[in-house]
Amino acid sequence: MADYFLLLDAADFEGRVRPALAESWRRRSFVPCRELCRSLLPAASAYRQRYHTGDTEPLLARVADGLAFDRTFWRALVGEVLLFTAAEIPEFQVNAETLYCLLAPDNYRLEVGERERLAPIQQAHCGSRDLTFGAAVYRPEHAGYNNSADVARLADYLDSVRPETWTAADLADLIADGEDRADELAFTREWFPALVDLYRRAHDNAQVVVIESIY
Repeated sequence: MADYFLLLDAADFEGRVRPALAESWRRRSFVPCRELCRSLLPAASAYRQRYHTGDTEPLLARVADGLAFDRTFWRALVGEVLLFTAAEIPEFQVNAETLYCLLAPDNYRLEVGERERLAPIQQAHCGSRDLTFGAAVYRPEHAGYNNSADVARLADYLDSVRPETWTAADLADLIADGEDRADELAFTREWFPALVDLYRRAHDNAQVVVIESIY
């Protein structure tokens, strides 16, 4: 399973994308989001060419052409819209469980479904809230959302973390072997700044963050 962080323009997502998809779900019709889908066709084409994903037509093209509504299609369409509206999909290799153990030792095994109880480091990785479109919840427990206020709060939190204070002993509950703990600690310290930068950049650029786990 891989976690993908999608940075999206806050005004566009909240003002255009989210309402169109919410209305589509409410009306059980793709009509409210057809114009959105048409506007994303150039981005979908550029993505296909850049990543050589083949000639398969994206679902949003079929929606733009009049595809009849289907709940399964709607969920798949949300995934495509998120992908093609993302301003950035940064990559980094921090092990989330290691960070949870270091920064939230009392509840690092808490289930994602209990988002209101998650520690800030967990919310940075999983989202502070479910990703909803009106009454529809998109991929419960596998997709999370940090809105503008969340991004600002988490950017400040991550800036305050001091990795130099972490010790290998802090990982004893997660990793039995002492040498492996030291290696994991070094790896996490190396990559943690990328997570800090992601949230600071999202805040500076007025972006929201969607986190989606893909199998």
